[in-house]
Amino acid sequence: MVSPVSAQNPSSDESVSRDLERAEEYEVTVAGGSVLGANRYQISTGVIIAARYADKLRRVALVALGKYIPKDVIIRDIAQLNKDLYHEIVEKRKLGKLDLVRITVTLHYDENEKRLVFDDIKISAFVNEDECKQAYEKELEDLRRQVQELSEENNKLKESLNKIKEIIQA
Repeated sequence: MVSPVSAQNPSSDESVSRDLERAEEYEVTVAGGSVLGANRYQISTGVIIAARYADKLRRVALVALGKYIPKDVIIRDIAQLNKDLYHEIVEKRKLGKLDLVRITVTLHYDENEKRLVFDDIKISAFVNEDECKQAYEKELEDLRRQVQELSEENNKLKESLNKIKEIIQA
């Protein structure tokens, strides 16, 4: 059973052990990382619900970077990144737990300071089909209304033009 302390602390021994086990599974199935150059890497969660981004990012980082960077550095620095991402995802962007996101991080390892330096962080939020359809239908309805209004204006202009022609001919 997980104690309340370890459940709240993502870097507890039990949590780290579980993540390392899952990271080994991920390595075999879906490693979401790339080596970009000397000490430069890119990791990605793939598309996932927002509620699971932190676990997925930590596991992908362990798989992709574990051969090159000490695991304690990865766990520490990804934990801090996850806190920053939480602020961005939940508080700034107001995404819900079930919203789909993909997080891609470009980083390098500073060997002197023994820390990960995050160069570029991209959070891609995906809109579900129903929301797209609603927005499309609303836009389509607005365009139809505008066409109708323009058509009515055109008819009024034609009537005015005809009246002007009648006055000129009389």
